[in-house]
Amino acid sequence: MKNTCVLFVCILALATAVSCSGESSSSSSSAFKIQPGDVTTLTPNLKEKGTEFNVTFGSKNYSVTSDTSDAYAIIISNVNSTGNVGIAFGEDPKSNRSFKVFIYFPSSFPPTSTQTTYSGTVTVIENGEKYTGTFNDVYFTFTGPDSNNCYTINIGVINVVDSKTLQLNSLKAYLVQ
Repeated sequence: MKNTCVLFVCILALATAVSCSGESSSSSSSAFKIQPGDVTTLTPNLKEKGTEFNVTFGSKNYSVTSDTSDAYAIIISNVNSTGNVGIAFGEDPKSNRSFKVFIYFPSSFPPTSTQTTYSGTVTVIENGEKYTGTFNDVYFTFTGPDSNNCYTINIGVINVVDSKTLQLNSLKAYLVQ
């Protein structure tokens, strides 16, 4: 009986280690460790801020409008004190199976020009699968802030991986100070 208990504990420990060893969707790289939903713990939170997004990834469209629900969409002006601007948005930040995007690039925020090109890194999590790529000289246009401290952002097409591009049709994100 003692050997059976020891065997059961070993199997349980091994199963736990295996299930926890997968990639975490809360981090897209060592320089950008925030998921969009983390902002809901800040004051003020995203409720009724008018955040929204409409993007196409590959051939699938993802859209959360402020008419139906507040999107998890944020801008971080200095991610982890690295000098990178981070933009994160997604459907449900607590689900590893939902759609999430993390974009970061070296710059300061707000930008000195409303339209400029940036080079950086993008990570997309779609249905639990993680796609990461780099982009060079992609146009970003920032308008705002509005009365809720949100910026409207237009971003050119980003090629994440072969056959998977990210087209941002619209994005309105809250600036986290």
